[in-house]
Amino acid sequence: MIKVTQAPQGPVQVRQRFSISGVASPNYANQTLTLTVDGQYRTAGPIVAADGSWKVDFLFQQAGSRRLRIAVGTEGVDLTIQVVTQAPQPAPPQPPKPTPQPPRSPRLRFTNLPARIRAEENIVLSGEADDYADGDQLVLRADQKYELARPRVQAGKWQAPVVFRQAGRRLIEIIGSEQDRAQVTLDVQPNDVLKIVPRSAWTSQATPADLPNLQPKRITLHHTFISPTPAVSASQAQELERMRSIWRSHVQGNGWSDIGYHYIIMPSGRIYEARSERRRGAHDVVNDGIGVAFDGVYSSQTISAQQFQSAVTLCTTLCQRYGFKDPATPVPTPTAEFGTRNIPLICGHRDRVSTECPGSPGGRTVRLEEIRQTVKQRLR
Repeated sequence: MIKVTQAPQGPVQVRQRFSISGVASPNYANQTLTLTVDGQYRTAGPIVAADGSWKVDFLFQQAGSRRLRIAVGTEGVDLTIQVVTQAPQPAPPQPPKPTPQPPRSPRLRFTNLPARIRAEENIVLSGEADDYADGDQLVLRADQKYELARPRVQAGKWQAPVVFRQAGRRLIEIIGSEQDRAQVTLDVQPNDVLKIVPRSAWTSQATPADLPNLQPKRITLHHTFISPTPAVSASQAQELERMRSIWRSHVQGNGWSDIGYHYIIMPSGRIYEARSERRRGAHDVVNDGIGVAFDGVYSSQTISAQQFQSAVTLCTTLCQRYGFKDPATPVPTPTAEFGTRNIPLICGHRDRVSTECPGSPGGRTVRLEEIRQTVKQRLR
């Protein structure tokens, strides 16, 4: 049992410290309370006293309707606290000088930052986390809005693999709680070889964070089978609207959480980021790899030369990123309908499911075998 006996009855101001008191079952004596803010930022609280009493001193850095969960053992209690922006107050006459408080030592840090960072290249960001327990989850965020990863603390350290889609100066934060975070600005250089139009160009909605994580084991090629096939000369504005149309087809039509593929290659050769590469797709039932789709219908029509070159470049980068050394030699592979088959790591949708995708038998219209062999040569 845990319950609150005293808490703020009205709004509190930003950065105004307040107290919450309560009691817990005596069997929780000497155990540490856990505080979770808004369902994602967690930090350690005070220790339950021998008589079961406890008291939390807290403050919020941002206004809003804030959720605070106080838990111990397997039990917890939830509070919603209205936090308002502090109104300016007239200075009282001859205010006493406050006693200076020593600065709080940072509990989170970045360490060993890469010397050079390029867009579309896999890197690892790492750091230290003082006074965090093994398994505590942190949030790694870019530009104060894009969640990159949720690394867990291990032996006072954290690390997370990251791929930046856009070049430029990027503000990166590692967040442990409302009051505990560290920031660093990274200079991400453009990638002169692989250029991908980021998801943010066609939608402000991120891939849902509650989708299962993905550790890719292969690459599956598709065609979208949506008519009419876009023209090679299509403008980028037309392609952005096409991406939104595909999203509506997959989410509102199929009932999926997002576009099923991770990347879509237009006839112009432009590559668009669809579903986040960090989340499992919805493209070949097994969904243990990266889904790459050629936009259009290729049952008889062959993909454009621009699409072929972009597919080779993208697949080469993905193979390097995930350590696929030989994408052309068949290996035992689980399928949705055919049991285990010998299939190359760059495979077609029809290799794992009864479907005509991608294109003609053997993938000739999407030049599947040529893509495999060309990528294999580039990896040597």
